[in-house]
Amino acid sequence: MATQYRCKSQARRKAAAEIPALNGIDYLEVSLDQLSLKVYLIHDLAPTTVLAEDNVVIEGGVRIKGELAVREVAAGGNVLTVTVNKPGDFSTYTLRLVQSPTNLLPPAGFDPLLSEVNFSFKADCPSDFDCAPEPDCPPERLPEPEINYLAKDYASFRRLMLDRMSVIMPDWQERNPADVLVALVEALAYVGDHLSYYQDAVATEAYLGLARRRTSVRRHARLLDYFMHDGSNARAWVCFHFEADGGPDRDQHRAFERHQRHRRRLGRGPQARVRKLGG
Repeated sequence: MATQYRCKSQARRKAAAEIPALNGIDYLEVSLDQLSLKVYLIHDLAPTTVLAEDNVVIEGGVRIKGELAVREVAAGGNVLTVTVNKPGDFSTYTLRLVQSPTNLLPPAGFDPLLSEVNFSFKADCPSDFDCAPEPDCPPERLPEPEINYLAKDYASFRRLMLDRMSVIMPDWQERNPADVLVALVEALAYVGDHLSYYQDAVATEAYLGLARRRTSVRRHARLLDYFMHDGSNARAWVCFHFEADGGPDRDQHRAFERHQRHRRRLGRGPQARVRKLGG
């Protein structure tokens, strides 16, 4: 199948299709022998419009430039068949419809923007400068290991790696913790457990409703211009009431003082200060 070269201005082409009196180039096809160009017009040529060799100009080229010439032009309906004397090179050419070789204005009834089209003679030819051809067969799909995404702790990571090594190394049956490979597996399982915990912690602390650390909650609140207090420990006042005339409470107070003096002598426990209230 020949390659089609369409006009770049699709909006103008669509607008010209709605005006019967205005014609233009729809698209161009290059034959397989590269000697025939079929120019498809938007509308059929008017009976009064006659296009010959002098009305078709082919410009462009690098290696084959001045040698390319139009030999014959045949019109039928909305198809204009242009025959050239030799194929062009790999560069871009421009086919333009003109009134005459000396007057490069478009023929009467043709849109100025739709009277030319860019094309290439070698679009279907293999080229060292073109993109690599797509392979006919898709690449071979290699077997993928089965990954357990539920493994999130040390024990599951260790079990997963040992099972995998049993598949790729069936001759290795050692499970002694002193073995080098077992120690390496356990070290990797420990690192995986640490990274898994870090991953879960980051995902948890990233949301205000799931954050468990006061620091994360304070940072979320700061995004809303709310500065949260750091908080403080719980505190309470403790008072001791003693009777002035002695009795059981007085005896308990003296026992408490003796206990505190004994602790201070031994150097154990904090210093306690007792305030005598009343009496």
